[in-house]
Amino acid sequence: MADPRAAHVHRVRVRPVDCDRQGIVHASRYAVFFEAAMVETLRSMLGSYKELEKHGIDFVMAETSIRYLSPARFDDLLRISVRVRTLGTTTLTMGFDGDVDGTPVVTGWNRYVSFGTPELRSTPIPADFRKVLERRPATSKTAPAPRTAPRSAPAPRS
Repeated sequence: MADPRAAHVHRVRVRPVDCDRQGIVHASRYAVFFEAAMVETLRSMLGSYKELEKHGIDFVMAETSIRYLSPARFDDLLRISVRVRTLGTTTLTMGFDGDVDGTPVVTGWNRYVSFGTPELRSTPIPADFRKVLERRPATSKTAPAPRTAPRSAPAPRS
């Protein structure tokens, strides 16, 4: 069984700019939150994202999936648990599970490709980074998370 512990937990305080007119986090903001969580996860694992750059590589987003489970609102503290889901020769997939006060609000994953710089082509993830990423817990979750009831949806407009 895979280790259920997160490689990193990133926290985001929801700001007015993150919300739609109903005061609920806009769907587009979760991709931004996930990107920040990924960068902070790599910082916690490597000491700095710049460590990748020093080795001539960067991670480029290739694919993403986001499933919205329940609304998050202005001033909520969104807790995003990040896990290394899969690690390929040139790819890294990170999983994200967001909750507010223990209520799941979003789940998703991003697949990144390791690109060499400055030639900008796919390149294997260096062995020293692979060792760090392999030591971190990975999930075995391949199916989407089960749907949960919304915390409380806004009343319909007339």
